[in-house]
Amino acid sequence: MQSFVKKFAVVAGVVAAACTAVPATQAVAAVTTCPGTEIRNYGLPKLLSNSLGEQAGVLRLWYSSANGGTNCAKVYDNASGSHSMSVSIRTERMTTPVTDSGTFSTYAGGVVVTRTDGLCIYVSGSLSLGIGSVNQFRASAGPVACG
Repeated sequence: MQSFVKKFAVVAGVVAAACTAVPATQAVAAVTTCPGTEIRNYGLPKLLSNSLGEQAGVLRLWYSSANGGTNCAKVYDNASGSHSMSVSIRTERMTTPVTDSGTFSTYAGGVVVTRTDGLCIYVSGSLSLGIGSVNQFRASAGPVACG
C-alpha cells in the first residue's frame, strides 16, 4: 500500500507540474490598431446580419505571432453617425470573453488576447442601428484559427 501511495504522489506531482507549466491566455486593454495580419479564411471577415438577412457592419480578426500568439478583433460600422456596438473575443480555455462595447462612430475594439498559439478562437460582434430586431445586426465565428 505504501508503494502505491508513493507512486500516486509522484504521478500527481508530474500532472500538477505539467498543468502549471502551461501559460494562461491573457487579455489586453483595447487597442486602436490590431497587430499582425487580418485573417481572411474561416468565413472571416464576416458581415453582421439582422433577422431579415440584411447586412450592416463587419466582424474582423487579426493574428500575430508575438507573445505566444496574439489575436485581435474589431467590429466596423458602415452606417453614418454613432451607434451601439460590441465586439468580444475568447479562446477555448476562457470562460469570460474580452469585450469592448459602447457607442462608437467607426468601430468597436480592438479586443486582444495573447498566448493563443495552439488554441481555438471565438469572436462575436453586434451593431444596433435603432429599436427593433430589424435594426440589430450580429455575427459570430468559432472555433476558428485553431492551432
